[in-house]
Amino acid sequence: MTPRYFPRNVRPTDADRLVPLFSALSYPASTKRIRARLERLGQDPTYEAWVVEDSRWELVGFAAGHLLFPIEDDVPAAQLIALATAEHARGQGVGAALCSAFERWATGRGAARAQLNSGERRSEAHDFYSGRGYTASGVRFSKRLADASH
Repeated sequence: MTPRYFPRNVRPTDADRLVPLFSALSYPASTKRIRARLERLGQDPTYEAWVVEDSRWELVGFAAGHLLFPIEDDVPAAQLIALATAEHARGQGVGAALCSAFERWATGRGAARAQLNSGERRSEAHDFYSGRGYTASGVRFSKRLADASH
């Protein structure tokens, strides 16, 4: 039987336990930087983030969402800006629980659509999102504007 997971809102005190999950996203960061980001985003009502703990109180999943107000629509959209599951917990429902938390949060704030970006090499993630009803709808372009690594 697959365990059932219950996401909770992230807290800045989770920062040290989030370091491995940020690395799994290919965005390694120190505890100090993650804590500062969580504190900053915690002040913005258009952002929310969740974690999942296992029975040993280990963080095995993280997700974050952002509410968008597109110029081409009259209702908000929501973007899943991060979703990471610890490798040993994949396929156990952690990602599904986090996705559901994000989608409930988004619809509760009036979002009519959800969107996300996923690296082109993350085929397992693409299969996961497709299985949840997400469809590929375009190509993302990005450009670094400045070195903000200070």
